[in-house]
Amino acid sequence: MPEVEFKIDTERGTCETEIKGYQGTACEKAAKQLKGILGDPCAETKKQEYFIKVESKQTSKRK
Repeated sequence: MPEVEFKIDTERGTCETEIKGYQGTACEKAAKQLKGILGDPCAETKKQEYFIKVESKQTSKRK
C-alpha cells in the first residue's frame, strides 16, 4: 500500500519525507502534491523503487 513517511528531527529542525509504494509518474504526482503543501525540498533523491522494472519476455518456438 502506498504511503508517505515523515521523519521529524526536533533538535535540528528538519523534516525528511519519503514516498513509498509509488513508481514513476505516480510518484511524481504524489511528490508534486507534497511540494504544493510543504514547499520545495532542500534535496530530492529518487530511490531504486522509483524506477519501473521492465522485464522482457523470451519466447521460443519449437518445431
